[in-house]
Amino acid sequence: MRDRTGVSDRTRRARSPTTVSVECEVLPGLEPFVADELRRVFGGRVRLAADGGRGAVRLTYSGPLGGLLGLRTPVAAYLVAGFAGRRPSALLGDDRLFAHVETVRGLHPAGAFGSFRLSVPGRESSAVRRLVEELARRTGLVYDPDDGELLLRIRRAPEGWELLTRLSPRPLATRPWRVHHLPGAVNATIAAAMVELTRPAPGDRVVNLMCGSGTLLVERLARGPAARAGGCDLDGGALRGAMANLDAAGLGGTAWLARMDATRTGLRDGKSDVLLADLPYGHRMGSHEGNATLYPAALREAARVAAPGARLVLLTHELRLFERCLPGARAWWHPERAVQVFQKGHHPVIHLLRRERAD
Repeated sequence: MRDRTGVSDRTRRARSPTTVSVECEVLPGLEPFVADELRRVFGGRVRLAADGGRGAVRLTYSGPLGGLLGLRTPVAAYLVAGFAGRRPSALLGDDRLFAHVETVRGLHPAGAFGSFRLSVPGRESSAVRRLVEELARRTGLVYDPDDGELLLRIRRAPEGWELLTRLSPRPLATRPWRVHHLPGAVNATIAAAMVELTRPAPGDRVVNLMCGSGTLLVERLARGPAARAGGCDLDGGALRGAMANLDAAGLGGTAWLARMDATRTGLRDGKSDVLLADLPYGHRMGSHEGNATLYPAALREAARVAAPGARLVLLTHELRLFERCLPGARAWWHPERAVQVFQKGHHPVIHLLRRERAD
């Protein structure tokens, strides 16, 4: 039913403030960044659980659920409900299953979900088949076990089971602005965490070295304005991709892009407050041999263009090489923090360095 404004009951319920249990799926290593973002964005409307476990942040949230869709550091966010029973089919007797489905669908335009899938123990069992049949009948969605847009996770809990309903058709980490994808581009949630390490401020003069398709640049400008921002790369195709991604994010015209060598940019001395880079690691981009020359040269050039106190945030998979380069860069850079992230078999490290003094 719709009211006089044309808003459906389902949409109105999804938008109305309520207190719910939520779990954020997180790349292991980024849990503190997600917790910080939740506190910064929602303040007293969130209460964080003491320990959500590795790769997760648990919380209770009071407010319109749509607000959670703007989070940048989690991979995904889920509504959570616990229920008793020996088998997942016990959910069929719990109205919260279908209430959660309708709530999540109400967060999005009609047609955003055309299919669903289950992540559940015993997926081929008769109990799960009954659950699938009932969900298809009552929701009108097609069951797609591999790529269903509405994701329902059912897992064992200390007292029965837990149902987790993802709040979005795709993970939050799958950014809608990414219209140009460069192989090996940094994961957007890692990029968002790197931006947070810079303590972004409106007066920042930002340079994204080796910017590729612009993920770090987009994430920085999506976080908030900067006094000046730009990216450089030697690959003209990557720069065109970065421009397309900036445009798709509604940030066209907010950053300069230039074809430059990150080791010889030609930028003015001491005029950058924030420098960001996803360093090549010799798998899809660059080579191990080339990186041995590139890394120290890039650290030296970043020091030249950095203002005193500037922050340099780098992502590298070449862990040993970077550690070998740090002693030679201590005349320019003071290491402040290192964060290791675990992503699909890769274990890169984010480094925060600060420019303490000029040469």
